[in-house]
Amino acid sequence: MANQVVSQPARRQFALSGLALGAAALAPRSALAQQPSAAPAGPAQASGPIVLHGVSPRLTVHALDTFHGAAATGLRIDFSRLEGDRFKPLRTVVINANGRSDDPLLIGESYQPGDYELLLHVDDYFAGKQAKLPTPAFLTKLPVQIRVVNVAERIHLPIQFGPWSYTYSRGS
Repeated sequence: MANQVVSQPARRQFALSGLALGAAALAPRSALAQQPSAAPAGPAQASGPIVLHGVSPRLTVHALDTFHGAAATGLRIDFSRLEGDRFKPLRTVVINANGRSDDPLLIGESYQPGDYELLLHVDDYFAGKQAKLPTPAFLTKLPVQIRVVNVAERIHLPIQFGPWSYTYSRGS
């Protein structure tokens, strides 16, 4: 059997063909049926309310513990609304096994425009989990402040936190 020399362009073409074939196999059939001549999408535009399978507009939270890599079961969150120059407590929730509060933070008549704060008690949370962390704790109470403008939209608030950092974003 003679040694065959395959040129670099031929190898590259083979690799690209393999990638294209693999991507086509993974793509949903409906995506393959779409016409490639469709106009490119423009920038995202704010539109009417976000409707998810009949879910009414509401504010929900989802807390994830990045230190343990799990839902933040047992995390206490104090939820408040800005009135004047101070936050007035509305309620306290404890995160369930799914990483969510049992009920939405705001729904129905309580879902009003305004500035709100979620105060996460991460120091108590990590103490309750008996996490081996340096003392004193770097983060203690984490304030997450948001503004609700359009009560026709559903807002989901995913929060990820650990002993040294936290992040949150607006979901829907």
